[in-house]
Amino acid sequence: MSAERPFVANKYTRFLAKVGHGDFDPNECWVWLGAGKGNGYGHIKTDSGTTGAHRIAHELFIGPIPDGMDVCHTCDNRGCVNPDHLFTGTRADNMADMKAKGRGRGPSGVRKHLKEHIWQEIKRRLAAGHSPRKIANQMDVNYGTVTAIRGGRSYVGLGE
Repeated sequence: MSAERPFVANKYTRFLAKVGHGDFDPNECWVWLGAGKGNGYGHIKTDSGTTGAHRIAHELFIGPIPDGMDVCHTCDNRGCVNPDHLFTGTRADNMADMKAKGRGRGPSGVRKHLKEHIWQEIKRRLAAGHSPRKIANQMDVNYGTVTAIRGGRSYVGLGE
């Protein structure tokens, strides 16, 4: 009689368990719900340290990342891990893309109150189900700003 082998999730299952995906629609952002470092990007512990969740998504679903290359987002959402929204480029390509799209500044070109990585992280935490009060306290951000972001009244359409 053979003993049953315990279930062990594969690397794809473990990764996708931490993704808010909306039925894996290729046109929608798949938001990373796992750990983050406060800069809007999801992060994962690996054998070699901590790696961006978007980089892991690229490696899992697209393939290896060439040495010295960035993994960029067509959607400009740092928390997105949808492989259809990711591409590789040099750091110069990534910075030129950022400048061409006016990221880091509001639609009118006026700098917003919050830096991009802060409001991206707020959006990531809201998507992960954190309460606005907890986010405001942890990130030292005005509670009204967090609820305005949640309600779509502030930082709308930026980085999405």
